[in-house]
Amino acid sequence: MKKLDYAKAILQVLGRAPHPMDVEKIRVACKIGNWQTALRHCLELLHEGRIEGTKTSKSWIFSPKSKATEGGQKSD
Repeated sequence: MKKLDYAKAILQVLGRAPHPMDVEKIRVACKIGNWQTALRHCLELLHEGRIEGTKTSKSWIFSPKSKATEGGQKSD
């Protein structure tokens, strides 16, 4: 799978998820072989502002970009 395919798969999985997901769940859902590869792609998407992420005491959790923060607009 190519780099862009991983990013697309991660965005699709997070878009369907009812709640934030950890790296291992994303890795399995996207059929990425290596945990660190999955983390790297998630962190790249986070850096690009395409997803949201939170560092926890154990690892990271990621979620799709919320509608309120897309485009720099807040919902009232």
